[in-house]
Amino acid sequence: MRRRSRAILADRLVLGLTLTCALAAAGVLAGCGAHGVTRGPDDQLRFGVQMARQGLWSEALFRFDRARQMDPGNPRVLNNMAIALEAAGRYEEALEAYREALRVAPGDRTLSENYARFLEFYEGFKPAAGVEGVTPPEAAQGEVDEEPEEPR
Repeated sequence: MRRRSRAILADRLVLGLTLTCALAAAGVLAGCGAHGVTRGPDDQLRFGVQMARQGLWSEALFRFDRARQMDPGNPRVLNNMAIALEAAGRYEEALEAYREALRVAPGDRTLSENYARFLEFYEGFKPAAGVEGVTPPEAAQGEVDEEPEEPR
């Protein structure tokens, strides 16, 4: 009888722990959605800017890429994407992102300034890229756009 009681208690404990873990996971997932961290492109953009400020360029790049998937023609997203690619040392991709952003918003002053800074760096770096011992800078030269565009 004792063995059976212990087995029942053990089963209940396992079931209880399983339910507790499932409820905790559901709460975490619901909490993420409730705070709007990953809902739309503006949220992705804001979160990416926060990550960039902390020097977490891989996460920033991930967020800017998600925002670009949701809003492909947004020049602020493309600008920030270019800066994150630059910070990650992915210069060819950064160049393309800057060019794409300039096609979308040719008169954007911040974008033009960031592109000019990047070109100045890139032209100096590009010939030396094959030289052993030359390393890319640790951070991007441009400034990320902090405010997402107003909804259309």
